[in-house]
Amino acid sequence: MHIVISLFAIIICFLCVVGIHEWGHALAATYFGVKIKRITLGFGKPLRSWPQRAGYTLDVCLWPLGGCVHLFNTRVAPVAPHDYPYCFDKKSIGVRTIILLSGAIANIITAGGALLLMLMIGYKQLPPIVASVTVLSHAAAAGLKAGDRITHVANHATPFWRDVSMQLIMHLGEQNVAIAVCSSQNDCRTTTLDLKLWHKQEESFELFSAIGITPDISDQHVIHVRGLSFFKACIAACSQLLGLVCFFIVMIKQILTSQIPFAALIGPFKLFQAIIDSFSQGLAIFLYFIANFSLAMALINLLPIPGLDGGSILYGLIEKIRGKPLSIALEVLIHQLLFIVFALVMFQLVMNDLHHYM
Repeated sequence: MHIVISLFAIIICFLCVVGIHEWGHALAATYFGVKIKRITLGFGKPLRSWPQRAGYTLDVCLWPLGGCVHLFNTRVAPVAPHDYPYCFDKKSIGVRTIILLSGAIANIITAGGALLLMLMIGYKQLPPIVASVTVLSHAAAAGLKAGDRITHVANHATPFWRDVSMQLIMHLGEQNVAIAVCSSQNDCRTTTLDLKLWHKQEESFELFSAIGITPDISDQHVIHVRGLSFFKACIAACSQLLGLVCFFIVMIKQILTSQIPFAALIGPFKLFQAIIDSFSQGLAIFLYFIANFSLAMALINLLPIPGLDGGSILYGLIEKIRGKPLSIALEVLIHQLLFIVFALVMFQLVMNDLHHYM
């Protein structure tokens, strides 16, 4: 029964994130008169195919780690001359850009909708109360003690643990990050936390563990946040959505600058586990996870890397500047090189997952 529930959670999550992303591309392509050959959800061997009335097939593949909308494109495969007007590469750069952006836009809308529902139904949260502090750790050096409640990080209010983790991640690499705490006797003080070398001498890359903090997650501290009216939830969802966009942009920067080590990133198995864990914690937590996952997918796909939507937009920009597209041979070469890099990255992410389980 647990396996069935786990599979259900993974399927629902990927339909809400990957499926809607590809649906956004397909909807825009159809609107601008671009024919669709096939839509695939996942990678690897197709498990099931469904012919669609529009003339294309919908394939569900073995590994639910992404998807693709295969459009008519003379640069990818031969197309009959009478179908040229319906080819992606024959459309204007502006139309192609809109089609490429539509997947990310669909993900952003999905994230906003998930946040809206979460805020309307209410949710549970844990205030950032410290259970224990590791001796000779960064937290101990900052004077944090068991029972302290972290109220602000870098002058940003942190009412819940998720706010603390987001602010700490955004300030990784900084030496003196202002931390405001209040003791169990309500004795409040301000200190600084050194996040410059937070992971250099630690075996674990888990943020709180590496800093030397053990969160107090006992049930006695659980706070029940009541649901909001539709209008108030819309305002709050927009605010949270904007905050998450800023957070993920900074997080991508932290990864690219190695402030977050690659060994700290999770792979597909840990991602599946996170989906299952969020689903088991209730609808509100699952909605918040979908919002984060959907928004992360939108931003990652917009990176100017060949193979991603942002890379294809970059090709269009280069074509606009040069007056002609890159040669097909060069695009194929870049694609092959990036596929090798992707395979190596995926292998390392899987190894990261295995290291977590060892």
